[in-house]
Amino acid sequence: MLSAPPPPQPLRPARWLAAALLAVGACQPASAPPARASQDAATPPGATGAATPAPHDGAPPPRPAPPPRGGNGKPALVAASDGAALDSRSPVRLPPPPFGAALVRRAPAGSSAAPRLVKIAEKKNQITDEAAWFTTNGLALPMITPAPGADAGGASDTFPSFAPERYRDQALVKVIDHGDHSALLYGPNFAEARFVAILDAARTIVAFFDFESFLMPPEFEPKEAGFVKGSIGWAAVEDGVLYVSSGHRTYAASSKGKNAYLSAIELASGQLLWQSAPLVCNADNFVLHGDHLLCGYGFTAEPDFLYVLERATGKVVSKLPLKSGPEFLVEKDGKLFVRTYDTDYVFEIR
Repeated sequence: MLSAPPPPQPLRPARWLAAALLAVGACQPASAPPARASQDAATPPGATGAATPAPHDGAPPPRPAPPPRGGNGKPALVAASDGAALDSRSPVRLPPPPFGAALVRRAPAGSSAAPRLVKIAEKKNQITDEAAWFTTNGLALPMITPAPGADAGGASDTFPSFAPERYRDQALVKVIDHGDHSALLYGPNFAEARFVAILDAARTIVAFFDFESFLMPPEFEPKEAGFVKGSIGWAAVEDGVLYVSSGHRTYAASSKGKNAYLSAIELASGQLLWQSAPLVCNADNFVLHGDHLLCGYGFTAEPDFLYVLERATGKVVSKLPLKSGPEFLVEKDGKLFVRTYDTDYVFEIR
């Protein structure tokens, strides 16, 4: 049985953007609503599926979002505009990962020196001024999520037209458009993304995976069962490899430390190439930077760090302490902008 958790730091802010997608052709997201859905909070009104319990260190109220910026077998090739065709296909069901640092095979990447992150700015933020942080620094993430209160998978004025709004009984909960490819995340509600479809530049789905086996840790405190079911948080493809983050939003001790991983999946086969050590990535996103990945982890009363991982192996090559849990990482003009719960950082990438 877990001992009583330590007193929480001030309530963490909500962690999902309501709209931050760069313009995709003629498809523009609607104006940002006054509040957004949160992976840290219970399922917003109108979302499909059962509500997910909020982390019991105190769930924060939603905050204003940054303004809009504009089965088994081989992965199926499906026309993204044809939702019925998507429904008829079975995603590749991935076997359980090791839930620990493991290297099966190197991902295709070079061996350049790891970037050195040198802090050049640190400033306390107002916790609820997230939109201003994006706007003032000219930053954006290539992502949109349903408007709070909207029926996930039914907000046709929010999601781009190339993205099927449902996969069978699963709602589309996030679209990440990287330009040369997109990732569509589906799940029963906002906080439980389980299925990942990857589209190429022609908006054709070239890979479709079921990550259910990645989301429930193999060990957890019995009383924490309702809190440790995880979600896919972010996804990006490079050199034929899908990099994904997965984990839950409560204390690491609840799952005996088996939480917050980055994993590398071969796109063509669905084979796991590597999984990182635990507790390296629970920020809303991570950054692909050449031969390395930049990510971050933190939670109430737990250590908070910014990490650099090898893209070929998932090995942690460096980490920097932060004053609170990282939320967003955005690379721009040779700098890494990091938004945490109560502090904004700028690092020069050398």
